[in-house]
Amino acid sequence: WLSVVQGRNSRGRRRLPVPVMVSSILRGFAALMLLSLVPESVAGPGYPACYATCMGVCVTAGFAAAGICPPAGLSGAAACASGCASLCAPLIISCFSEDTSVLVWNSNMSNMQSMEALPLSSVQVGQKLWSFQGGYLPVKVIENRRLEGNFSFVELDVMSQNRKFSLAVTEEHNMPRIRKGAAKKVEEQHLEVVLAKELRVGDMLAASTASDESGVASGVIFAVRRVDKSVKHVLTTDSGSILANNILSSTICDGREEVYDRSSWLKTLVQWKGMHHEFFSM
Repeated sequence: WLSVVQGRNSRGRRRLPVPVMVSSILRGFAALMLLSLVPESVAGPGYPACYATCMGVCVTAGFAAAGICPPAGLSGAAACASGCASLCAPLIISCFSEDTSVLVWNSNMSNMQSMEALPLSSVQVGQKLWSFQGGYLPVKVIENRRLEGNFSFVELDVMSQNRKFSLAVTEEHNMPRIRKGAAKKVEEQHLEVVLAKELRVGDMLAASTASDESGVASGVIFAVRRVDKSVKHVLTTDSGSILANNILSSTICDGREEVYDRSSWLKTLVQWKGMHHEFFSM
């Protein structure tokens, strides 16, 4: 007992002081109690706080204190990151509709027309998909979670190089928008980050077209609709981005998180990776 009070275990190693450990455990239970009161149909800004609290408790006091079970095959911070993401998933506010398709990475791809489109329902964790960052980039799926409830979506119709693309994302989904006055050929320094509910007819997004294999082209939004859906997919990649229905989108789940420099797509991605570095050891 004395060794515990003095902050050492039987092997002489430092351990958490009892008040700190108890405080961490209580914070974990408090977070769990609050989360249990939130129905899955609610999508609010609670995910970052939930995730941060869960990670803090898990790392300092263990899985049980955080109320999670360590996923098979993972340990340490990676297990905490995966478990906390699952625990806080009902609070995630940036998601894709179930009818979204993504492009499967293929090392033998000779041109864009040979890309295989795959529905989100078939995407597996660890699978490589296509995104665009300085060129077409294979990205790894960190999470793909299906949630049921009642969710508010924004449906976007985009025209790019005489091709129509449509994408439905939740209202709080982070989207890269081309700044006003930018050149027709999209460069990433011309992208800013806005919520899907802020997009309007006439705004420009970046789209991947078979006729422009060197990069993404600008596409103009010609229709915006608000709809409710009963299913959403939480998709996260290690880059924070994805080509969804051929439209460049983020997989950032934090909604309008004020720590991001939303005037810059590239800076936002860097900041997101810094806040979620635990994911990249999974």
